Amino acid sequence: MRPSRTASGRATGSPDPVPHQRRRTITVSLPDIEFTSADHVVQEIRDMNVKGGSPFGRAAAWAHRWVAREPGLETLDALRDRTADIARQMSNLKPTMATIANVNTLVSEALHTCDGPDEAREVIEALTARIIDHSYRAVAEVTRVAAELIPDGGTVLMHSYSSTLVDSYQAAFDAGKRFSVVCTESRPLRESLNAVRLLREMGCEDVRFVTDAAMAESVKTADIVVLGADSLSVDGSVANKIGSFPVALAARHYDVPVYVLSELFKYDARTAQGGAIALEKRDPDEVLARDDERFVEGMTVINQFFDLTPANLIRGLVTENGVIPPALVSTHWNVLREELLA
Repeated sequence: MRPSRTASGRATGSPDPVPHQRRRTITVSLPDIEFTSADHVVQEIRDMNVKGGSPFGRAAAWAHRWVAREPGLETLDALRDRTADIARQMSNLKPTMATIANVNTLVSEALHTCDGPDEAREVIEALTARIIDHSYRAVAEVTRVAAELIPDGGTVLMHSYSSTLVDSYQAAFDAGKRFSVVCTESRPLRESLNAVRLLREMGCEDVRFVTDAAMAESVKTADIVVLGADSLSVDGSVANKIGSFPVALAARHYDVPVYVLSELFKYDARTAQGGAIALEKRDPDEVLARDDERFVEGMTVINQFFDLTPANLIRGLVTENGVIPPALVSTHWNVLREELLA
């Protein structure tokens, strides 16, 4: 069962809300869920209630934090086994999310330095606190930098939903900029409707919702394309909601710059070892259910949920370290990793 929510939309029930309260006043994106257990985190991920790569990373950190607080885990091996089990469940549900993989890896590495369960609990608490705090600060800085890129009086095109993108619009709006936003629907779940609603609530007067098939026609009227990211590869390519690659291709054709907003924690370190980003497929029923009268027996419905946009189609990655060339993301990640493990 999900916890109740306040009138503002924030879930209630967490005994330790402090990291959640260190939010910027301009934040308008969907609020983080306040989790009540590690299993609760897994369930919310399974139910698609966590939205965006950064919230997934913070959710994963909370899952491990709750493991550290669980009673009955009286040995170091028991703690390691439980964190490994939770890590496995989250990774199986969201294999494309580098933020989840990074949290799992950092927690595992930190636990291997511990000599006993009490030390392990303290290490997990401290590490996950640093991860959560860094994520909020990183997203705030990405938002600030991205707001400067949004052209006053111009047109921005976005695809799918990104909490960081929406917050950057609010920051630009608060700075006095007025602009139009074109939201491609992002089938099959049409996540862009979340952005449409939030843009209208913040006062954006010209918000357009177009079909994915109309993205090329829409791109040619835009001044800038901004995308979120779920994972960043060592070569600078970006995994994001399916449709991001064709948006970037259309933008290249019309000479419209493409920027990807991402905290560095979305870097998928597995790609530096030769691994490929796992591009998730989801339930075909989200596209066309078998009991739909239009379903044709014998057909195969594929719900490819993510694609990979090559680095050469991206003008720059907007990170907490500023706008960087996509190819330099691993260098910046290595510095961040050492800071988080310190």
